[in-house]
Amino acid sequence: MTECESEPAATDVARPAARDPRDPGRRDPRGPALAATAALLLLVAVVASAVLALSHADGYRWSQAALVPADGRPHVVELADDGPALVWTYDAEVVPACTVRDTGVGATLEPGPVDGAYRREGGSAGDWVATSSIRPASPSVEVTCERAASPVAVESAPALPPPLAGLGAWVALPLGLGLAGLALAGGAALLGVRRGRGGAR
Repeated sequence: MTECESEPAATDVARPAARDPRDPGRRDPRGPALAATAALLLLVAVVASAVLALSHADGYRWSQAALVPADGRPHVVELADDGPALVWTYDAEVVPACTVRDTGVGATLEPGPVDGAYRREGGSAGDWVATSSIRPASPSVEVTCERAASPVAVESAPALPPPLAGLGAWVALPLGLGLAGLALAGGAALLGVRRGRGGAR
């Protein structure tokens, strides 16, 4: 047997070239993930808007701790923090005279003007309107209001600006979720456009 017969001829097997991950024709996995997250956020925004709107259909519901009966007697109200607080009345045309005392230092707080037009839905009879602001040094105050037909409400000033605070959480929360969903959807669309342009070259 000759040397050529004893050794089989070598054959070259064509192997597919490894695709460069930077190849624009390769599908970017971030696109579908962004699109799915955007769809989920938009769905949650719609559901949250519906649930919160139904829960506030009859007007803004104050917590029992924030309501102060206008009965001429002192009532202690616990606030969320020791920052600015707002005094709300159900009818802005009939504002009962109230005395607010800081329970921490025992000093009477002078009511100040409200920075912005804060208004919350109160139902068919009227709306809640913030009529004065206070700046306690402790997270609790003692409120005494002269006798009136409707109570007042004392609550820490909202962090949202007056237009959004007036609309309430049932608008602010879904709005934030919806904007986040639209931003992610725009990102997914941008990735798709860039991939399409890259594959056309």
